[in-house]
Amino acid sequence: MSRSLGDVPTATGAVPRAEAPGSLRAAALPLAIILAVAAALRVAAAIMLPNQHLSDAEIYRLLAQHIWTLHSFDSSDRMPLYPLIVAVVGTGWSQRLFDIALSTVTVWLLCDLTWVMFRDRRAALLAGAMAAVYPYFIFYAVIGLTETLFMTLMVVAFAAWYRGAFTRAATFTALSILTRPIIDLLPPFLIFYFALVVRRLPLRGALRQLGVYVLIYVALLTPWWIHNYNAYGTFVRLNLGSGLALYSGNNARNQSGGVSDVDLDTSQFDRIADPIARDRAARDAALAYIEADPVRFLKLAELKFLRFWRLYPFAEPYRSNLYVIASLLSFAPVLLLAVAFVLSCGFATLVNVVPLIMFAAYLTAVHVITVGSTRYRLPIEPFLIVLAAPMLSRLYDAAQRRLAGVQRAWKA
Repeated sequence: MSRSLGDVPTATGAVPRAEAPGSLRAAALPLAIILAVAAALRVAAAIMLPNQHLSDAEIYRLLAQHIWTLHSFDSSDRMPLYPLIVAVVGTGWSQRLFDIALSTVTVWLLCDLTWVMFRDRRAALLAGAMAAVYPYFIFYAVIGLTETLFMTLMVVAFAAWYRGAFTRAATFTALSILTRPIIDLLPPFLIFYFALVVRRLPLRGALRQLGVYVLIYVALLTPWWIHNYNAYGTFVRLNLGSGLALYSGNNARNQSGGVSDVDLDTSQFDRIADPIARDRAARDAALAYIEADPVRFLKLAELKFLRFWRLYPFAEPYRSNLYVIASLLSFAPVLLLAVAFVLSCGFATLVNVVPLIMFAAYLTAVHVITVGSTRYRLPIEPFLIVLAAPMLSRLYDAAQRRLAGVQRAWKA
């Protein structure tokens, strides 16, 4: 029987000893069915969806080919992990099958994370079922972008933090930064919250976990730093794309809060040969624009926020009725259920879910400052499903109770 939300673990996140070995083993059959459906839907999408001809996907394939054939990484604004993986597994169907496998594994990981957080087996299976059929996860699993890998790494990291496995969480967080650098500033805050609030460690223990993270971060990123030093002659910690990202959303041409040929003209920077100087020039131009017109910056920030949380895609190729309906029937219910759960849960549960809220708020803030897009919201959506699932489980319990009451009244 599913446990009620009143039985959510305390803020320590401790797993009751009697329940720890059980996890989701008792639900092995429905979980296997969910994973089979997830894999089948993703393979079907890979067969049926035409090539989206996305420039970013083509860049990653080209980078992978260069790594394999020329032993070089010829991009100043990308991180290396996904192209390295594609170079190993190959492009074409091998790349698609790798991403499909990752996306299917993420379905299982979301079941596991939901179980770890709430000890509600039904909610865990509901989270997996929603993730299995979620249109956005299926779509991004077959188009060759970094989103699927990044989501997988982040879900593993959060599940590890909730279990108190800080070393594992640090490893997967550093790998996620090597995939997409946007998360770079957040992990120290998450580590302190998980250590001090969720696990209730003393300050010395929290500092120790931060130190472990720093050591793993340095160890995993050092090869990238060596590459960057050889390429640019100076230390570059992440990549050279932050300046252009800031300028893309903060310039006189931008009207939508997104990034397109209409919203952006980079010709003034394209003439700068040095990648470091080019990135710095774009950043300085964006900051100068913000300082000169802060009211315009705030209006663009509002547009970016609305675009980031839009219920269906903004981009012209994805405004057809099919995409709009699929978005409204998937993202909108998940968002509403997640918000309802957060607003209605008790204090102990709220304390437990704050890290997920921190992650969502952080990504929102970054894209309100830079550029907004539903694509950039995608890494938040696995965690929205984790929050939506126990609310759906609660609604099921309420419906069952009401039905039982009706049946008793009818018999009386």
